[in-house]
Amino acid sequence: DPYAIWISEIMLQQTTVEAVIPYYERFLKRFPTVKALAEGPEEDVLKLWSGLGYYSRARNLHKAAGMMTGDFPDTVDALMVLSGIGRYTAGAIASIAFGRRAPIVDGNVIRVLSRLFLISEDPKSSAGQKVFWRKAEEILPHEHLGDFNQALMELGATVCSPENPACLICPLSEDCRARREGRPEDFPMPKKKTEYRDVRMSAAVVEEKGRILFLKRPATGLLKGLWELPMVEGDVSELVKRWRVSVLKPLPTVRHSVLNRRLTISPFLCALPKKPRKTDAGGPERRWLTISDTAELATSSMNRKILKHLGGRANWLSE
Repeated sequence: DPYAIWISEIMLQQTTVEAVIPYYERFLKRFPTVKALAEGPEEDVLKLWSGLGYYSRARNLHKAAGMMTGDFPDTVDALMVLSGIGRYTAGAIASIAFGRRAPIVDGNVIRVLSRLFLISEDPKSSAGQKVFWRKAEEILPHEHLGDFNQALMELGATVCSPENPACLICPLSEDCRARREGRPEDFPMPKKKTEYRDVRMSAAVVEEKGRILFLKRPATGLLKGLWELPMVEGDVSELVKRWRVSVLKPLPTVRHSVLNRRLTISPFLCALPKKPRKTDAGGPERRWLTISDTAELATSSMNRKILKHLGGRANWLSE
């Protein structure tokens, strides 16, 4: 089923199989066909994606479904016209679902190829990408294309691991040049260490009658369209200045990483002013939700971590 393969390949980008399985099952239950996905509200798509991160992938899935007319595209070129489908995803769908002779190159495949053929080019560089794609195409057989590509990915994921590769059970060990030289872990070229930026955030947990205030983020920018607690970059004084809340007490600190940012988030139990200001009109869309309501909310893993860390209403609201 090309549709199911498409969904799984997009979900598996930057995410492990174990983490993806429950999301994949829920997603296909709610959106079993391209038509159902195209006609479904974007917010429902984001709800089911909540916790996987990289929310642009979910938006592109929804957009691409709306672009499809007729049969599911079955060639790399036709697939790459769709929003969010690059050369790797197109190759995976075309080869696995339709038996097309299309190469694939992802992190696992790069690791296998770099060790097998002793490729020293940086896989992140444009020159290195050309080398790996060319080599992936060279080794493609003329039949069982989908099986071959899946086996290549699986070999990298389970045997040719980044550290302590299981060379003794690898079916390619006799031909692996990196193994013969006794240095498989030197390949592929070492990644440059990510330079992280430490960011301090403050969040307002505004509770009224057992419900918590959530605001909808703008339709552009980071985490666009998702629901979150009122939040700012900075300390509690910035939080009060931005949202005009009254701080009642601090709550347990939460740490979270997003891309190259290490966030330290300080939540505060807060109250809204009794008389709203005129300037509050026309602000972000609001929702008052119970903790249980948030299970179905299109929100980020960062917000879920804050709520989970707080441990529900049992202690922190009433202490």
